[in-house]
Amino acid sequence: MPKKIIVGSICNRDLDIFDEIKRFSKINYGIKFVNLLKNGSSFSVKYFKKKLKKYQISFLIVKLYSEETNQKIYDALNSYAANIPRLNSLRSVKTCESRKESFKLVEQKCKKLKIPQSFYSINTAYEAVSKGIPLIIKLDTHNIRNLSKYDRIIGVARNPDDLLNLIRHYDIQNNCLFFQEYLGKYENVYKVYIIDRYVQTITSQNLIQQRKRSSKKLVHIRVPIDKEFKRQILRTGRKFGMSIFGVDYVLKDGIPYIVDINDFPSFSNIPESVSMISEYIYRFCLARLSLTKIPMRMKVKTYNS
Repeated sequence: MPKKIIVGSICNRDLDIFDEIKRFSKINYGIKFVNLLKNGSSFSVKYFKKKLKKYQISFLIVKLYSEETNQKIYDALNSYAANIPRLNSLRSVKTCESRKESFKLVEQKCKKLKIPQSFYSINTAYEAVSKGIPLIIKLDTHNIRNLSKYDRIIGVARNPDDLLNLIRHYDIQNNCLFFQEYLGKYENVYKVYIIDRYVQTITSQNLIQQRKRSSKKLVHIRVPIDKEFKRQILRTGRKFGMSIFGVDYVLKDGIPYIVDINDFPSFSNIPESVSMISEYIYRFCLARLSLTKIPMRMKVKTYNS
């Protein structure tokens, strides 16, 4: 068994929280993190292979902005590090780059979850709004570098003229927009943070409403979560191949509807997340290095490419 647990990281998003995880893991568990990005920011296959040869890496963490160049990273991981388990599967990381792909997977694999109707082309969106279905329009790409969270939402279309007016500046041929049924005006969005089997829910604010009242500071309040809904969310993580993830939902007539899914969110309002994520990494790596049986709930997530 190696003297140290070595974790390889390919991360360029939410680096503040990730640095805290690295510090906590080093101090409390003696875990060494190796940055697999050259100069800490760019990916090189040659550099990646060199690090894999130098270090006996037990675990990989991939946490990226949504960019076309990520495919190079995914290809390298599948080619040269296919047998190293990951915090979240590559499939989940790639799927969560796109709102369309995320909700398509929910529709296919998580049929018990309630989600708003999704429309995957301008033609189906136009047909829906023509029938009186209001639509919220968002950028399809999820985690865009240097883009304010307020700019991810284009607006709400209540009729065909609204729709055409809102999308007129976008290249719709590139399928860069995501159309979803608008469930109505609501004050709060509920954010659910998941670390293995730990689930915590807090209130946030509807970005459309928050954009209108940007001077107000929202107080995040922890709220209970229905047991069956919690089970459905954990099942969703297994279907995606995620151990650490987040979902947003709103309540319509008392029923939760999922409106967003994020692999490895920032956990900015969950202070205990640093210690819990660190402990999860340590427990998994220790079980693997000790050659003990890894629980199937962990294995399914981390080995699923």
